[in-house]
Amino acid sequence: MKAVIIGAGRVGRHIAEHLSRTYGVTVVDRNPSIAEELQYSLDVTTVEGDATLPETLEDAGVGEANYVIATTDDDHVNIIVCSLTKTMSDAKTIARVKSMDYLKVWSRGRSALGVDLMVCTVPLVVKSIINVINFPELRLLRNIYGPLYAGEALSASKGIWNVELAGRRIIIGTMREIEGLYREKKPRRILIMGGSETSLLLAAMLSHKGYSIKLVERDHERTELASKKLDSVTVVVGDVFNPTLWELEELDEADIAVASLGTDEGNLLASILARKMGVERVFSIVREGSFIDIFEKNGIVAVSPERVTAERIVLAARGRKVLGVVSAIPGITVLAVKADDVLGGKTAPGTGIVPGPVLREGEIMVPTRGFHPRKGDIMTFVVENDKLGDLNL
Repeated sequence: MKAVIIGAGRVGRHIAEHLSRTYGVTVVDRNPSIAEELQYSLDVTTVEGDATLPETLEDAGVGEANYVIATTDDDHVNIIVCSLTKTMSDAKTIARVKSMDYLKVWSRGRSALGVDLMVCTVPLVVKSIINVINFPELRLLRNIYGPLYAGEALSASKGIWNVELAGRRIIIGTMREIEGLYREKKPRRILIMGGSETSLLLAAMLSHKGYSIKLVERDHERTELASKKLDSVTVVVGDVFNPTLWELEELDEADIAVASLGTDEGNLLASILARKMGVERVFSIVREGSFIDIFEKNGIVAVSPERVTAERIVLAARGRKVLGVVSAIPGITVLAVKADDVLGGKTAPGTGIVPGPVLREGEIMVPTRGFHPRKGDIMTFVVENDKLGDLNL
């Protein structure tokens, strides 16, 4: 299998890291220094150039590619690349977009604009927050396959399969198990700091679920837009870093705060301020993966737009063997695969790869010593990223 990835930014790099373990990967980027660095750090081929030009795509080998994945920071470029690819190749095209408007247009007629799959960051980030907003002991939760959910917990809990790997506590189980073992605590008041597109969608969805929402934004145009779109949300015009605003608007009464400002630095400061003001639980958008540890050490739940976007694309591009992927956990990937496709039906030995629960004829089993998978079983694995190639998927 061959994949051509357009853009060597955080999303493109994350996808390349995963797919290069088992695919032939070519990465295209305009910046020669980035392309050269990536070639040495990952097992990929790089092409320097403008991917909106046919000759660049030809140099990258899109004619022989199974997937062409456009992940640049420019929505227009990503759509143009996919449209151009369709005139040159039978490859499946995947475009990452930031704007919800493009997703709405594409959703009216799938494969529109030459894009077979359009992945928009905004709803993925919002879903990531909503999935765990009622679970104070969880950082992340995803449906990985059928009744099975995978996630990251702050601590172990008896009664659900869990393992600590690379300093992360990973859980896999049913939603009934998760709801029964991890304390649900529905917040009453939620503070959203920033008026981004992500903030507006999050506010709308949480308001619809019955939460009391306050959204703070200092830009007047953004607050006007928020007020028009969000009937049941209290929109406050002001600087979230102003202590007087916190007192006047009673922002410290929030049970949960979400930081969605323009920069990671701003989000970190806003999140720490919210914790200092007494907000019990704080979520923050974190774009630079290397910063996640800093947020977590300050007790903040970090949500990476790049990682959740890459996770969705990796699943789409992994082919039929991989039924589910959770890769937004730093350093760790959780996979759901058919037993028939895993090392000739044998579980993978060695450090860095841990077999998880197995789904057999609708029943969930925990493998013990001497366990042998059967044809039709759905197996799960928790894998350190540098061991992904050992699964031969």
